[in-house]
Amino acid sequence: MLGNPRKPRMTRQQQLASRPVRLVDGEMKDGRLTVKINQARWSGWLLRFPKDATKTFEFDLLGQMVWQHCDGKTSVQQISRKLAKTYNVSEREAQVATEKFLVMLARKGLVGASVKSHPKPGISNPKSETRNPKE
Repeated sequence: MLGNPRKPRMTRQQQLASRPVRLVDGEMKDGRLTVKINQARWSGWLLRFPKDATKTFEFDLLGQMVWQHCDGKTSVQQISRKLAKTYNVSEREAQVATEKFLVMLARKGLVGASVKSHPKPGISNPKSETRNPKE
């Protein structure tokens, strides 16, 4: 299509190796994440928010654990293994739960994924990029 080139999809291995990273600064207290609402310039004429407006997201214990590990250093696979070990569930169940939760967080604009792209022939160091599924 013109003007909207599709980005290549990630493989299963890339998804599990990706490292979720928080895209917002917020305060987690008693299972509730509070983030400041950043108003887009174009929406200023349509919607007015107070300067100190916030949005609150409620997390269960599993969600809190996943959120704590969205540091850009821990892979999705490592998070799901910790989840499986901590809550005594199978690795597959933990993977599915972790992935679905991360997709939901990404759709809300709270997390993105740091993905190592495949090296091109002749290049020795693969570069890392951060992807936001909203793009």
